[in-house]
Amino acid sequence: MSGNPEIMFEKFEILEVLKKDEHAGVYLANHIYLSKKIILKVLNTAKISDPSLVERFKREAKLLARLDHPNIIKVLDFGTSKEFFYISFEYIEGKSLRNVLQESDLSKEEKRRLTVQLFKALNFAHANRIIHRDIKPENIFVDKNLNLKLGDFGLALSAEDNFVTSPYSIVGTPSYMSPEQVSGSQLTHKSDLFSAGVVIYELYTGKNPFLKDNVTLTLNEIMSFNEDAIKENLEGLDEDIKDILTNLLKKKPAARFESAKEVLNKLNVKDEPVEIEKQAKPVLSKRRYGIIAPLIALLIIIIAVTIIVKEEATPELNQPEKEITSNLDASAKDNTPVKNTEPEHNQSNEIREPEKTNNNTETASKSAEEQLLPANETGEGGLFIECYPWADVYIDGEKIETTPLKKPLTLPAGEHTLKLVHPDYPIYSDILRIENNKLMNLKISLESLLGFLDIKVNPWGNVYINGNYKGQTPFKEYIKVNPGFVRLKITNPNFADVDTTVYLKQGDTLGLKFILYKK
Repeated sequence: MSGNPEIMFEKFEILEVLKKDEHAGVYLANHIYLSKKIILKVLNTAKISDPSLVERFKREAKLLARLDHPNIIKVLDFGTSKEFFYISFEYIEGKSLRNVLQESDLSKEEKRRLTVQLFKALNFAHANRIIHRDIKPENIFVDKNLNLKLGDFGLALSAEDNFVTSPYSIVGTPSYMSPEQVSGSQLTHKSDLFSAGVVIYELYTGKNPFLKDNVTLTLNEIMSFNEDAIKENLEGLDEDIKDILTNLLKKKPAARFESAKEVLNKLNVKDEPVEIEKQAKPVLSKRRYGIIAPLIALLIIIIAVTIIVKEEATPELNQPEKEITSNLDASAKDNTPVKNTEPEHNQSNEIREPEKTNNNTETASKSAEEQLLPANETGEGGLFIECYPWADVYIDGEKIETTPLKKPLTLPAGEHTLKLVHPDYPIYSDILRIENNKLMNLKISLESLLGFLDIKVNPWGNVYINGNYKGQTPFKEYIKVNPGFVRLKITNPNFADVDTTVYLKQGDTLGLKFILYKK
């Protein structure tokens, strides 16, 4: 880098680019007027399609600017310049708690000191009616003197919003989520207490009690963990720390401490007055569903995992393999006229019960081959489709036929978009190149687009998937599921419900085992 330093917004001298993409940038900068290093986060509002998002960022920046506390990273200023919106934060000479845990062997006293500071930060934020929603070691910063600051309020929301998160929207970092976050329930400050409990558990034991091999298993563990097992793993810790962790890591919010202040009292921390901003008014429109209201979710590039479940996209599949074989009679061509211009069946979230498939389709295979047609001057080729179980055939957005086909379709030579639509399966979509005087054969099993659940419940349970009753365990066969996030609920009148979300990739079989516990 040469020449004059880059100056942004006439007051930030850029020292280092930390993260940058087309939407946002994160910089280490020198604040010219304050003569100090800061973290600068910049959003290009011209790249954001929803203007209301930018307005919410601005309102949330004002909300976070209220949090003036020694254990919370301070928002210094924010503003707009042309199409850009920026926020500057104080810069901490230190490391994340994650790095501290990996690199340092902390004493009992040092761990206790960090614990106290974390709950002081939460006590102040909650007193100002702000819920963090992403408490984790990566968002906690520690300097060389072991002073702690809580940062990255990118997912924070004001308690006045009081909305229920959509069951298909999970916001936060999986292994530190509360059960109510995973299930999409209404969040309160007690969700932060649970997440902080996971952090403190890791601080004292060296491991996260819920972290598993993948996101799906981790979320399942949070929803179905044994509270007694948590307590058994705390042997050797001071009694007050054991009591705090046992209380914080309760599945039901009502069973946890009422506030971070109660935790501080348990740690024998002297009461400190908390200054509450008097203008704590609702800062966002109150909508029951769909709005997650991050402060700067597009600005905070460093957020490790934000799982947002969206409408499932059409699965991507490999292009068919092609092989030239034999000549066919030209009479095999189909001159069927084009019919409807829109699909009659939309992609369905309905999940069917397992059913037996024949040997030719059990492997969920797809194959293709090309055959020669007698030469002609029309610039056309043929397409023959074998689809299990059946599907409406759309070529370039127009419905042509429904399988099984009686004869090949005749198409102009060139590229065409193929869609196969069945109400109980994801939409199959592919781009095919039809060649002059050649016949392409496709063999497709829609089973290959699904995922499969192998659910076992002790003692037994009624299973609901995406709100639809699937039956009572034990199941003789796997349950077929559209790939993506799946809402799973298990009930038994004598035990507490299991209500969780799992993620399935196309073609995956996920085995889940649940042990039900008394209410």
